[in-house]
Amino acid sequence: MTRPPRRAAALAAAAALALASASCITRTVRETVSDQGGLKIVLRGEKRGTSFVEQGYEHPFTIAGVRLAHILSCIDVEDESGKKRERRPAIPTEDLYPIADALAKALAKADSTQQVLVQSLRRTKHLGVFDRYFLTSLLVWAKDGRLVIQVGRSDWEVPKRRRDQLPEPVPGEHPQAFRVLAAEGMTLVDPQSVSVEWRSPVFARPSRTRISPSGQVQRRTILMETPEEPEPPAAAPAVPDLSPEQLRALADLEDARRAGKLSESQYASERDRILAGAPPAPAAGAGEASGADASGDAEPRDER
Repeated sequence: MTRPPRRAAALAAAAALALASASCITRTVRETVSDQGGLKIVLRGEKRGTSFVEQGYEHPFTIAGVRLAHILSCIDVEDESGKKRERRPAIPTEDLYPIADALAKALAKADSTQQVLVQSLRRTKHLGVFDRYFLTSLLVWAKDGRLVIQVGRSDWEVPKRRRDQLPEPVPGEHPQAFRVLAAEGMTLVDPQSVSVEWRSPVFARPSRTRISPSGQVQRRTILMETPEEPEPPAAAPAVPDLSPEQLRALADLEDARRAGKLSESQYASERDRILAGAPPAPAAGAGEASGADASGDAEPRDER
């Protein structure tokens, strides 16, 4: 039995419409770079039909992990949820370097269509059981010669129902009540995003100082991008060629100092005299000995 022409035409038209609709649908595509130890790094882009949506990001992007750590350490947030505003680092200190190293590798792997998504899960011990989880998430990309960092969540306690599928940051959305405080070398893009002049020498400093909410000065020290060169050792003073007499005089002088016959100032003064070529002073006690010989211990002279 042959299918009626009208019905076949309708099915063909429906299939063509479905295919056209599918080619217009934009969907999110994720590529996991790493996922271990509570730190997940994902390259996220959009695909329309069979093609990725071009975003114009300057990826792959090369930056040292330690410089990224400097940059991330300079981002503070100010909580606005409570009655008292609290200023704190956007990224917990213990997570700073693992995030920076993994983020640097992901930026070097991304292409011009992909943002880098960071999800860092921190566990804390409560009543003897690891049952509290805190999420810090970032969305990062490079464009127009700058690095853009959006803080999606900052040490946000994850409800039990959300632990299996952690929320991802979305550009322009601010699900947590805080605002980012831009530091030197940064420009505020929106309340939770900064544009970073990542080449600035300020991000090569070994540390930075900030003021706590109570007014206390706090310093957070981080690694240098290049290790400091040690100061060259001080050059030893040149020792002139000494004669055998000078060497003997210096040895006698050292013996006298160790025996407690000379003070340190006397020792230094006499040592300088010997090195300058002056004859050594009479040994301590020599005057008393000669005086004794000149007195009653000497043989009497014949007065005849």
